[in-house]
Amino acid sequence: MDKNKQFAINMIAQVVGFVVMMGISFLLTPFVVEHVGSEAYGFVGLANNFVGYAQVITVALNSMASRFITIKITENDVEGSNRYFTSVVIANIFTALVLSVPSAIIILNLNKIVNVSDAILIDVQWLWAFIFLNFLVSIISSTYSVATFVRNKLYLTSLQGIISNILRVAVLIAAFSFFVPSVWYVGLAAFVATVYVYIWNVHYTRKLTPEIKVRKRYFDVKVIKVLLSSGIWNSFTRLSSILSTGLDLLVTNLYVSSAAMGVLSVAKTVPSAILTLFGTLASVYAPQLTISYAQKDYKEMKNQLMSSIKFLGLFACIPVAALFAYGEIFYRLWVPTQDAHLLYMLTILSCIEFMFVLPLEGLWNLFTATNKVKQTSIYMFANSIVTIIIVLVALRFTTDDTMKLYIIAGTSTAFAVIRSLFFLPIYGARCLNIKWTAFYPSILKNTLSVIVASAFSLLVRNFLPIDGWLMLIFAGILTSIFAIAFNFIVLLNKEERAAIVKKVLRK
Repeated sequence: MDKNKQFAINMIAQVVGFVVMMGISFLLTPFVVEHVGSEAYGFVGLANNFVGYAQVITVALNSMASRFITIKITENDVEGSNRYFTSVVIANIFTALVLSVPSAIIILNLNKIVNVSDAILIDVQWLWAFIFLNFLVSIISSTYSVATFVRNKLYLTSLQGIISNILRVAVLIAAFSFFVPSVWYVGLAAFVATVYVYIWNVHYTRKLTPEIKVRKRYFDVKVIKVLLSSGIWNSFTRLSSILSTGLDLLVTNLYVSSAAMGVLSVAKTVPSAILTLFGTLASVYAPQLTISYAQKDYKEMKNQLMSSIKFLGLFACIPVAALFAYGEIFYRLWVPTQDAHLLYMLTILSCIEFMFVLPLEGLWNLFTATNKVKQTSIYMFANSIVTIIIVLVALRFTTDDTMKLYIIAGTSTAFAVIRSLFFLPIYGARCLNIKWTAFYPSILKNTLSVIVASAFSLLVRNFLPIDGWLMLIFAGILTSIFAIAFNFIVLLNKEERAAIVKKVLRK
């Protein structure tokens, strides 16, 4: 298949998969909150955060596996690819077995670790049991997702992701319809969806990479050491992310209340979705970026990365501008039982960095492809240590719960802005051996487009009576059309605009 066509198919599939996933989450979140309450729902996010803590261990091995396996296959080194694949699979099975012990201890002693009311303790324990079980299965299955990456057929993964999300909804609806509402159904549905994806990943591995076999003779401790020597820095990056943002819900639970944790969990849903979207879009460039690196085609790597920045920049201002202008209206409609203004303020505090960083999401793929993750990890770790210290100290100087929430949400964002404006663009330019200021025009243009699109959206809000979902969607469409038109003129040069117009007219 032609590279451009394959890229387009991967991109469309990733976007459709994301839209389905977020559409489902959009509908399910108020549904679950209504049936089990925001306090119980907050423990879904907290359980996933605990899974994130455990991933600090697993990411050291798995984060670089796709890179090394892709390079070996690109080099036609069947023996080498089998050694990497088999070694990771066996190591993951061992890791899952080891992690099952502390998982069981945490679940059995949950009320001694976090604040949880007796009325929902059993339900929350079952929830955590399924979420942890889901995590252990995902550890074992993670290596099998490499096949679609190696062959640059990410659309297959997206397709099964869509079906698995529909399956997750079906399980949840059936559980809430036929049984007494309980929060642990969320964990059960996620587990069923993960098992489904695992089965298909195994199928794709056998179909797309038949040369790869899991055999005992291929297991090689030296391979594990190679992966760990590179991946350990990604563990530091993950730990840094946990310290700077991933501890938000746990800190809120321990220093404010479990009810406040539920509020913050809802408020972080939209920012997390935006970041996931742009990370998903950027990930489409990752396979070809890795293949180009294996072929030592550095010029092509630069072209791909610059293309990703311009592509993401076309859309980056839309979600930020829409949140700034319509965020409070959205929360009044989405979760009418909650404090819409508080949710809006927490959301804005959580996503200010998006004004600058969204077009540069592809740089994270660059660090992995070139195996230059050490400096990134060290910086992120130092950044996160300072963040958590400031949060814990600041919380001691106020007794107001709302102010505590603002401190928790805002401090990590402040340091994320610093990372987005200084470290990420400068180090990314260094990895590509280009001028250190190369990415700043993109950052400035994105900031300008956010400001202009936000101003336009505020005008729309003032002139339109946005009192329901239809008017809110209409306002969002107006913002999107204006933002894309503005970015088409500002972000693209004359030749790029002409090329796009020519392609559109030809179609």
